[in-house]
Amino acid sequence: MDSAAFILNQHFIDDLWNRINALDSAFTPFEVFDTSPPRGVVPSKEHLASLIDAVFWTSYEKEEGTAVSVSLIFRKPEQGADTFCFDKPIPLSPKSLVKLGPALENPRAHISVWPDEQGFLKVWGFRTGSDEFITYDLWVQGLGPGCVLITFGGKSLAALIESKAVFVDTGILMKAILPKITHGEARGRADLESVIRYNSLLFIAQAMRSHGHGGTVLIVPEGSDWQQSIRHPVPYTGGASFLDTSLENLQAPSGQLKSQKGFFDFIKKAFAKRHDKSALQREKIKQQCSRIARLTAVDGALVMTPDRYTYCFGAKIEAIEPTPSAFELQALKPIEGYPKTSLNFSDLGGTRHLSAAQFAHDQPEAIALVASQDGDVTFFTQEAETGDLMAIQQAELALLHEGLSGALWNISLMSRMEELKNE
Repeated sequence: MDSAAFILNQHFIDDLWNRINALDSAFTPFEVFDTSPPRGVVPSKEHLASLIDAVFWTSYEKEEGTAVSVSLIFRKPEQGADTFCFDKPIPLSPKSLVKLGPALENPRAHISVWPDEQGFLKVWGFRTGSDEFITYDLWVQGLGPGCVLITFGGKSLAALIESKAVFVDTGILMKAILPKITHGEARGRADLESVIRYNSLLFIAQAMRSHGHGGTVLIVPEGSDWQQSIRHPVPYTGGASFLDTSLENLQAPSGQLKSQKGFFDFIKKAFAKRHDKSALQREKIKQQCSRIARLTAVDGALVMTPDRYTYCFGAKIEAIEPTPSAFELQALKPIEGYPKTSLNFSDLGGTRHLSAAQFAHDQPEAIALVASQDGDVTFFTQEAETGDLMAIQQAELALLHEGLSGALWNISLMSRMEELKNE
């Protein structure tokens, strides 16, 4: 008789279930849009484990030689314009998900699951629609073989990485990147410009994972110093913004960012004042990010500013001072309790990662973003205070898989960071 070689740790399930329930009463960024937002339904511990287990085993399967990636959403059966309901619900199992997955991946659709009258989890249909909608439900998403992300209310909470269960800390990536995409007096500040820049980087990285070719993006400050680290001539150069409409640069009045409530009041007024235009601009930014990501499929690196003005793509990185293989950098992961570890330059992996790390080493104000063909995402940058070269690995756990909901949680996290800094 066959039996699973992997069994979820009950302590992990207990802790995750408690965290999900704690979110139900905690402050949430959805207050920007509604003072009393609906809450997703929290599954039982047994159902929570079953949902995660099903996606985990499905992530290793292939359908006609192609890997299967699925997204489960825990939601009551419903009828709607963007919802397909089965006449007869299907039992939740890896076999069922393997059959459904390829048909629902592009555009992304979320397989909807709910227990029947006997308490058995059943697939009752699937929901399609824009990634921009606000979600309050439990999502369990496969990001790759053995990699599962668990979110609730749009907040990334936990993940399975092969045989390890971990809790996600998106603030680790944010703290490393935010100082490099703001300048002068606003350096590291949680204003709307910083929000757009940061979330756009995450959208680009997510789109790079989706095209599956791997790629490199170099985010550079204004000026021409970065050209010293690029081999000339560059095959595809010229410059473009790839943005169909100009964005208004909203800034909060002086002193309004001194509290989390103040920042959210500012965001709420901005959305309420120009809701239609704001939604259009968010969609335009996502289109721009997708265009940029497609260009990274060309061999070589794409160079752009934090505001996504693209200088060139297909560029070859050239070292100013070649880094010795024994050079040490600091490795981080967006995982709770993950210690900062030393890593030799030679242990980074392939040429793409080595050249990106070299660029970040030679250009202290730059960020290098690498997506592997297998979906792993790494950010390279120098730490502002110590000057240490850092590699933020497995950054795919901190991307905006939850659309607008995840973006709002990032706004919430930025405002909390600002609040702590001002205390």
